[in-house]
Amino acid sequence: MVPRTLLVVDDDPTLEGRVQDALPVCRIVAAGGVADALEAVRAHRPPVVALSVDLAQLAESPNGGGDGLDALSLILGEAPSIKVIALAPYDQRVLAVRAVARGAHEVCGKPIDAQELAGVVQRAFQRADLELEGRRLATGDAPPTLRVLRDETERRALLDSLARSGGNLSATARLLGVSRPTLYSLLRQHGIRAD
Repeated sequence: MVPRTLLVVDDDPTLEGRVQDALPVCRIVAAGGVADALEAVRAHRPPVVALSVDLAQLAESPNGGGDGLDALSLILGEAPSIKVIALAPYDQRVLAVRAVARGAHEVCGKPIDAQELAGVVQRAFQRADLELEGRRLATGDAPPTLRVLRDETERRALLDSLARSGGNLSATARLLGVSRPTLYSLLRQHGIRAD
């Protein structure tokens, strides 16, 4: 299985390790500030970002360039389909509400609870997968259904058997292993005229 990419944006160097421990199946990319986060979004195209929205932390970060809510807006401006998980301190409920208002997919409390974070990230990956599949289906870039494949194969087999039998319907039915009435039905169904 190819590891899923998760971008973690926080200036706490220990957070990356805790997230990796909680999500061993993910490839973790870390960014310490807003500018680094935007660069990582462009370079890695992660479907999910865990972003610290603690205003003081990112605003004072040496690689800063803005606060967590600014980073949230910039990341979604760069890649609107990314699912951003806002990491907000438990005692800053207003900050969590503001993050959701700006487009965060979900909020996870800080300090990080490994099980809670794993569940939130898993839901975000599932949502990203569903939205990607929906976009693919809407653009017609979906794989053919089993019914379509079966119909195409059946039509080719009919045409091939007709050609091999020289248009003789009894011989065509024998080649296909079907009765003549079944053959007539299949020819009508596929719009094939046997003149």
